[in-house]
Amino acid sequence: MPCYAVLGATGNTGRALVQVLLDRTDHRVHAYCRSQEKLFRLCPAAANQARVSVFEGGLHSDGIIDECLRGTDAVFLVVAIVDNMPGCTVAMETAEVVVASLQRLKAASPTMRPPRLIMLSSASLEESFCDDVPPGVHWVLKTAVSHLYHDLAAAETFLRAQSDWLSATFVKPGGLVHDEARGHEVRLDKAKTPLSFLDLAGGMIEVAEAVDDRYDMHSVSVIPTSDNVKFPWDGIYYAFTGLLFHFFPWTYRYIGEYPLPSGRKIHAK
Repeated sequence: MPCYAVLGATGNTGRALVQVLLDRTDHRVHAYCRSQEKLFRLCPAAANQARVSVFEGGLHSDGIIDECLRGTDAVFLVVAIVDNMPGCTVAMETAEVVVASLQRLKAASPTMRPPRLIMLSSASLEESFCDDVPPGVHWVLKTAVSHLYHDLAAAETFLRAQSDWLSATFVKPGGLVHDEARGHEVRLDKAKTPLSFLDLAGGMIEVAEAVDDRYDMHSVSVIPTSDNVKFPWDGIYYAFTGLLFHFFPWTYRYIGEYPLPSGRKIHAK
């Protein structure tokens, strides 16, 4: 029975991954999160489920990521935040922690085959996926999430530098929305908005299950096969606040979704 680690199991994509994996009967799940109570509240099916092992704590907690990754076949890197936090480093920190953990596991067991890494990113970072997006719209989308995209690009560069011993795939969907699963397709050439988190999860699992290396060190997208997907209206709000945080990053301290890490200074642009 394959075992998949979900890093960021209480986030939108993480919850969808756990849900889709639990809907199947042939997978074990290692769910990493900062709060087990929150995971069980948001995803009740994960509670009292023998196929789910929960690893609770901070990314840098002693040994927690090592135990979460041990014996896994694939790792989904979906630790994320929802708004344009200045100086965000969550994707890079996650990538560094995962690589360091796998290095320790490999040193302890040289014959270990490292799991496939599947990192959530964005179609806006792959120009070929956005050929049908008007330039003005593309500029707004990239600018409104500029801080997160800088972090994602750095994490991707870091993981690509490990290609001599690790396999990674960078999943870059279009705009995401909470909706039911309506069918999906994994593509190497384009993205499409909107896409439900459940269909994104289905596509990411399909990448994990690939029996060959067709997705190794490639950027892929997941697109819906239905045109009847809800419009992500909340994206308008996040586009507005994201532009605000790009041009006036100091405003994040007052209306951002998350507390800024201790000691971080934000200056006006």
